[in-house]
Amino acid sequence: MAIQRDRYLEQLISKKDNGLVKVITGLRRCGKTYLLRELYRSWLLEHGVKKENIIYLSLDANANATYRNPILLDQYLRSKIAAASGRCYVMIDEIQYCVTVPNEALPKEVRSSQNAITFYDTVLGLMDVCDLYITGSNSQMLSSDVLTNFRGRGDEIRVYPLSFKEFYSAWTGDPREAFREYLYHGGMPMVLAYQSNQDKGNYLRRLFTKTYLLDIVERHNIRNSSNLGEVLDFLASSTGSLINPTKIAARFKAEHISDVSRNTIDDYLQYMEDAFLVQEAKRFDVRGKEYISGQQKYYFTDLGLRNARLNFRQFDRPCLLENAVYNELIMRGYRVDVGCVKAKVKNEDGKWGYKNLEADFVVHDPEKQMYIQVTEGIDDIGKKEQEMASLMHIRDGFPKMILMDQDVPPHYLDNGIQVMSIQDFMLKY
Repeated sequence: MAIQRDRYLEQLISKKDNGLVKVITGLRRCGKTYLLRELYRSWLLEHGVKKENIIYLSLDANANATYRNPILLDQYLRSKIAAASGRCYVMIDEIQYCVTVPNEALPKEVRSSQNAITFYDTVLGLMDVCDLYITGSNSQMLSSDVLTNFRGRGDEIRVYPLSFKEFYSAWTGDPREAFREYLYHGGMPMVLAYQSNQDKGNYLRRLFTKTYLLDIVERHNIRNSSNLGEVLDFLASSTGSLINPTKIAARFKAEHISDVSRNTIDDYLQYMEDAFLVQEAKRFDVRGKEYISGQQKYYFTDLGLRNARLNFRQFDRPCLLENAVYNELIMRGYRVDVGCVKAKVKNEDGKWGYKNLEADFVVHDPEKQMYIQVTEGIDDIGKKEQEMASLMHIRDGFPKMILMDQDVPPHYLDNGIQVMSIQDFMLKY
């Protein structure tokens, strides 16, 4: 099933031969290999690159286990480059399988972890003789690593599961039906290959436990994986809610779930981010233009994985809609925060007081800012006022938008707030 990933393909094309190593990161099984081996390779062939000048190597394949040694990897790739004529394009898939080895060129008494040979040494050494692309899927391939370990010579491209537009391009039915399916089973590309809900659910559950969860446990030497599972379950049940590790630890202890500490919970949350399972959205004081510490929200990178973790028991559509919009904004390259607006309002007794209102998303890019509210609908006056309250108390001139889970044409309200259906936003906007 051919699904075009134009957003990422265009990034690869624009970065071709730029003198940097292209580091393609993201959740395992989200389509990085397909992007590189199929889509980008085909583009190179169509634009005059000879077949023998495209060198692809997958390190997660057992047949290539020898090349997980960075020295042998270097020797192999240099031999392939030498045998070709002209500019070579080298693609190393799942580079994190490459291990660290002692530098045997040094005397034994001075060998250490500081002068050991890693895949970073191999990659940096090859950059001057080819155009290099690598993929990675876990905490060894974070944005910070691209900036530091590649010594300023790395160029990251973050790949996500399918956007709704990409998902719909492979769908044959009604868009609303496709959107329900997207909210339920998510955008992992292989989900589209299964026909029954049971097979889709089994695939996602297996992917979660046998790939992502196992990777976190093994990488961080977690001895009590049940505590990690409890935190994951809590996070999945609380998608889009404000999270505080201290309160989670206290609740677990009070309800006799576990005695996991606040610091351990904080570590677990970071591990999940490192594995690209979830992303943190910080609270941002719109008026004060500063971040608010203490609580934050977490959104799952893929909705199907979130639902599978809960065995598809908690299909809370409002929180899934919010998560879907957050993912869409992140995929488009925006920085996204949760907005906090301090407003003077009347309480139930008719007295004036200050209250913190929430704008679902404050969307930043280098040139502008935008505020977005996500809702199932604003059919009645009370609901309409509720959804507009935070937006109306934001006094700057940046655009404001309400995204609705209803089939409405894009339009503007009298107060200048734009209203649009979530599907239109994802497919056309």
